[in-house]
Amino acid sequence: MAASTSSRTREVWAAGDYQRVGVRLVPASEQLVADLAVRPGDRVLDVAGGTGNTALAAARRDADVVCTDIVPELLDHALRRAETEGLAFDTQVADACDLPFPDASFDVVVSTFGVVFAADPAQAAGELLRVLRPGGRLGLTAWRPEAPGGRLLALVARHDPEDATGDPLLWGTPDGVDGLLGRGELRQVKHTERTVQFTAPSVEAQWQRYRDWFGPVHAAVQRLDDAGRAALEREFAEMWGSATRGGGPGIVVPNTYLQVTGVRAG
Repeated sequence: MAASTSSRTREVWAAGDYQRVGVRLVPASEQLVADLAVRPGDRVLDVAGGTGNTALAAARRDADVVCTDIVPELLDHALRRAETEGLAFDTQVADACDLPFPDASFDVVVSTFGVVFAADPAQAAGELLRVLRPGGRLGLTAWRPEAPGGRLLALVARHDPEDATGDPLLWGTPDGVDGLLGRGELRQVKHTERTVQFTAPSVEAQWQRYRDWFGPVHAAVQRLDDAGRAALEREFAEMWGSATRGGGPGIVVPNTYLQVTGVRAG
């Protein structure tokens, strides 16, 4: 990744307050770590781990965890969360496209909604496999393109293409992720659709959360003019409102994602 692109990626994901959005994804991290059967002593690498959801899930199982991200501030938050829970793991600032670890260093490599934003998807996929030992387990999650999470990313990219990072929707389809990882590089591959529910008092409250806390939306709002911001908010409200389910107060939006697990061949 070029230095300028890397710098802009850091700026986008350092904007806002990602922890307030990312904490909603804890169930996905716990599910992935459980499905990978992470055990005490496993050497686990969490790539683009943000504020540590999946690193914490692995640490709760007494694994030996390293959490990486391109944004130092997010890793600082991850360490504070670990300290609060009485847990420990290592952190390292790292670009997912150039991981600073030797070949076959880890028993388990994971990334939940993180590596999907790498500037070079093919290079990042190769790095995930490179640092995973033969027989080691790989686990990834990404929004399905048709899910509200995927549609939000597509909406922001359309309104603010300069700040779009990576190709996150490519990772959210079985064919897309298999193409990136290389057929034959993994065995026992499983593609599983899972869902997390996003709740909010109202569509307007959900928009405010994304606008203030979620880096890509926050950055887009800062860059757009008044008309562009109004259009982005209007289209978000239409999309998110149409996705809510059930009656009663507030909104509940089912968000479907693709979970991919496999075992490194060799």
